[in-house]
Amino acid sequence: MSEPYRNAAALPPDMTADTASRIADIAAEAITGIDPHTGLASDFLNQFNEVLMLLEVTGSDSDLGRDLHGWRPRGYVEHFETSHLRDSALVIEAYALCPVSVRRRFDRLSADLSAFILNGLADLRLIDGEAAQDARRMLAERIRRRVESLSAIIHPAERRFDNDTISALFGHVR
Repeated sequence: MSEPYRNAAALPPDMTADTASRIADIAAEAITGIDPHTGLASDFLNQFNEVLMLLEVTGSDSDLGRDLHGWRPRGYVEHFETSHLRDSALVIEAYALCPVSVRRRFDRLSADLSAFILNGLADLRLIDGEAAQDARRMLAERIRRRVESLSAIIHPAERRFDNDTISALFGHVR
């Protein structure tokens, strides 16, 4: 059995000690990085990081632009079901064990980010030239902050509470 939850008093109210222990066991067994306290894997963020990379390198290259505008988000389970990871079943099991309060917030922010990206990409189609480059940079920065918010949910022990992180965490309220 894995080491118990780092701080049993800090367990989310909807997580039992047995669930926390099972998540920790899965995290120890899996090759894919699963946070032992939430049951979530940061590999899910790769689909959003792909958009960031494409926004940063897309210039006049129409092939990259097609890749960027052809991007479609996947939900957490779909992302891992379609991945070629050997331990995707473990990742999905850990996600199912994730406290509902954490999973709901994570899923909501993930869906919000997906919609934000799709809207931003649609807006980019209407702009060209230098204005498009500026818009891509601005969109990338906003996406990056939202990805950091998702990462903070996945890895709560690694949170940094600087002003940018706090603003990103509460940016969806505005």
